[in-house]
Amino acid sequence: MKVLWDSKEALEVKEVVDRLREDRAYTTVMTTLSRLHKKGYLHQKKEGRSFLYSPRISRDTVLRKIITPVANFLFNGDIRQIVPHLLGMDRELSERERSELREISDDIKDEVDE
Repeated sequence: MKVLWDSKEALEVKEVVDRLREDRAYTTVMTTLSRLHKKGYLHQKKEGRSFLYSPRISRDTVLRKIITPVANFLFNGDIRQIVPHLLGMDRELSERERSELREISDDIKDEVDE
């Protein structure tokens, strides 16, 4: 999914294989993309003898679907307990990361105030 989210255009199976960091067999990637399409995660468009794949749902939507049940199970949905784990608080944050977090916090405050 990451390869497709990072791409600006729909990709053929071979293009996905070429962009993966790990070596994967063409047929393995083809099967995975086909299954993701059947589950509704990808668009599939026939072009010539091959298919082009593109994301049907956003990265944020997938993250929400994964994180929400985990957060509810492990932390009863308490965001104050979740955030340190998501931020990797076992290490010091860089200035850039702190700045980005301040921007996110400001955006949340703006949404709440509206």
